[in-house]
Amino acid sequence: MNLSDLLNETTVCCPLVSNTRNGAIQELLNHLQSLGYLSATIKLYTYIEELENNHSTAAGKGVAYPHSTSIEADNLICVLGISKTGLNFNSPDGQLCHIILLTLSPDENPLKHRKFITRFRTMFDDPNLRSALLDANQPKDVITIIQKWEDDDALIDDLN
Repeated sequence: MNLSDLLNETTVCCPLVSNTRNGAIQELLNHLQSLGYLSATIKLYTYIEELENNHSTAAGKGVAYPHSTSIEADNLICVLGISKTGLNFNSPDGQLCHIILLTLSPDENPLKHRKFITRFRTMFDDPNLRSALLDANQPKDVITIIQKWEDDDALIDDLN
């Protein structure tokens, strides 16, 4: 699975306007609603906020993975937000989160979500790539970085 199968210029918010965790989650949900993926965001926001309050989705290294299932999701839906200032997601390493990948899964297929997050984490483990994403100023730049990583990764796989 490629990240660019689900992330494109329309599903990247760069930079995020919000300066709080809850504001960023709402901003990303509103963005999905504006794209026609969702008809409303209130229930999803409430559910994701409750999950965050009970257990942070921050994974360390400046990234958070808020998520939920949704009856409106026929397939995995993703939106990527980049915060220049960083947001407090109560990360286990104490760092602010700059990369927020919000995913919505259909109830009956959580496996695709896990595969996508694993692939994203693999990409995000590269410190140079993390830095490049944080320096990106437009969704187009973010997608170019992701696609280059995928192309390079495929080339490495072909050589092995």
